[in-house]
Amino acid sequence: MAETFTNQSEDEMKAEVVDLRGGLVDTIEAEKVHVSQGGANRILASEVELDVGGALVIHGEKIELKSGAAIVTRGDEVSLDSSSTGAVIADNLEMKDSRAGFTIARTVNMENSSSIVLLASEVNGPVETMLDTRDALLAGLVSGIGIGLVFMVFRLLARRR
Repeated sequence: MAETFTNQSEDEMKAEVVDLRGGLVDTIEAEKVHVSQGGANRILASEVELDVGGALVIHGEKIELKSGAAIVTRGDEVSLDSSSTGAVIADNLEMKDSRAGFTIARTVNMENSSSIVLLASEVNGPVETMLDTRDALLAGLVSGIGIGLVFMVFRLLARRR
């Protein structure tokens, strides 16, 4: 039985199927979730469909974002269509006209999409990244050495006092 909520503003929703149209919710827990022009802090579900909405954290098996945004997205099958996410972790990721900050996936299919950092076993399609796997490791090494040198200088200055 689907529960439809319109312009709802609640702390928590739990149901088998949640259909949220407008409004903001703190946490949604369900088997299937559909959010249209609304948002949530946390969505935990087997299947998530987010149309023109947003969420801080989405965790599920199958996740579809259409013109949506999320800070963290974690799922087995994730599809981003004209959407943005800060970080996405997935087994299989489909990106079309989308942007991601940090991407970790087993398989990524990209079409007119980009990711600042992309760590994947297999990538299909043109890739537009600022850092690939090799560059990310190199950036981590260089920043680690830089931070170590700064701490060493502070220790030397502290000894002189």
